[in-house]
Amino acid sequence: MLGGCIEPDTRDQQREAVMAESGERLAPTQRGPVNALRKTPEDPPNPALKDDVLQLSSEIPLERIQADNRLKQAGAEGILAVAVFLRDGQPPSNQLVEALRFVASVEFESLDAEQAATIREALLHCLSHSDPMVRVQAARALQVHGPGAQRTLFLTAISDSERRVRWAVVRRFSDHPAELDRDLRRILLAYLDAGTRADFEANDQDKDGNLGPREFKGTVDDFKRLDRDDDDAISLEEWTSPVPSEVRADVFALLLRVHGKLTPGQKPDGYNPWLPSSDQLDIVSRWKAWNEQVPERTPDENE
Repeated sequence: MLGGCIEPDTRDQQREAVMAESGERLAPTQRGPVNALRKTPEDPPNPALKDDVLQLSSEIPLERIQADNRLKQAGAEGILAVAVFLRDGQPPSNQLVEALRFVASVEFESLDAEQAATIREALLHCLSHSDPMVRVQAARALQVHGPGAQRTLFLTAISDSERRVRWAVVRRFSDHPAELDRDLRRILLAYLDAGTRADFEANDQDKDGNLGPREFKGTVDDFKRLDRDDDDAISLEEWTSPVPSEVRADVFALLLRVHGKLTPGQKPDGYNPWLPSSDQLDIVSRWKAWNEQVPERTPDENE
C-alpha cells in the first residue's frame, strides 16, 4: 500500500481574479454619512417646524422618529415651536401628550433664561388641562426640568386628583428641597390644616350637622373649596378634613422627605392622613414651628 500526501488541486488564479473583479463591480456604492439637515440640492426641503410637532403623534413610527430628530436638530427654535403648540388653540389630547413627552426628553442647555421660562409657562398651562394624561405628562416634564420661577403653581399641583401628577411634584421637590423656601413650605403645611369640631358646632346654628352659605363666615371661594361634593353645604367631615386623605398622604410624604434633607438627624412628628385633620392640629402646629426654624437655603442655579 503506497503512502504519501495528497496534493491540493492547483487554484485557478485567473478564475479568482475574475470573481474578485465581479465582486468589486457588484458591490453597493459607498455612501457617506446621512445628511440629517437635508442640505443637498436633490433632497426635498424640511417640513415647517410646526408641522413636525404634529408628526410627533403620527401613526407611522418613521414619521415620528424623523419629526423628533428634526425638532431636536433645530435646537431652541424646535423646542419653542413645541411651546407655541402647547399654548395655542385646543389640539387633541394625544397630540399634546406626545408634544409634552418630547419636551421632557430634550435638554435645556441650548435655551436662554427667557426661552426656558417660555417653555415652563407652556408646561404649566397644560397642568390645568381636563385630560389627566395631559396633566401627567406636563407634570413629568416639569419634574425633569424644574418649574423655575413658577414653583408655587407647580407645588399646588400636589392637590391634583390624578396621583401621578401629585407624585411628580413629590419627586421634584424631594430631589430639590432647596426649591421649597419657607413660604412654599407654609403652603404645603396648609393642606394639613382644618377647622375644629368646636368651631363647627358653634357655626351650625340650626344644628342640622351642616354649614350652609349663611352659617359659613368665610369667603365664597373658601366655601366652594370646603364643599367638595358641591351640595351647597359643608358637612362635619368636610370641615374636619378639608383636603382628601389621598392628597394629604402625598403632602406628608413630601414633608417627610424635605424634613430629612433639610434637618438630617432630627426625628419628625408622625401624622396620619387617614384620620381627620382637626384631630391632629397639635402635630401640624409642631411642623409649623419646625418650618419657621429651618434655615433658608439658596437653590442651585440649575434648580
